[in-house]
Amino acid sequence: MSFMFEHLGLIRIPTSHGFDFVFEAAVEAGADNVEEAGEFFDITTDLDTFGRVRDALTVKFGDNMEAKVIWRPNVMTSCAEDTATTLLKLIDILEDNDDVQHVYANFDIPDDVMA
Repeated sequence: MSFMFEHLGLIRIPTSHGFDFVFEAAVEAGADNVEEAGEFFDITTDLDTFGRVRDALTVKFGDNMEAKVIWRPNVMTSCAEDTATTLLKLIDILEDNDDVQHVYANFDIPDDVMA
């Protein structure tokens, strides 16, 4: 199933630093992309440059950031209400299992179904 996901580095920096400053620092460090995601800027890198980018941004932003390696879905799959309910129950069961560290999924639940 890993062919449906992209393995990459994710660095999250609070938006309080300002987009232009974060974008410039990320590009200089060798990041692939910078996107605003709510209260954070999500900076993505490939795995080969993740450590170098993380270290360079740590110098600029200190410990005021989060850095981790993730699996991001290449294609999202929309699901109906009954399927969404079942999937959310499954995710809860998996996350409650002590042997499971992370759960990644590629489903997209419409807002009207989540309400």
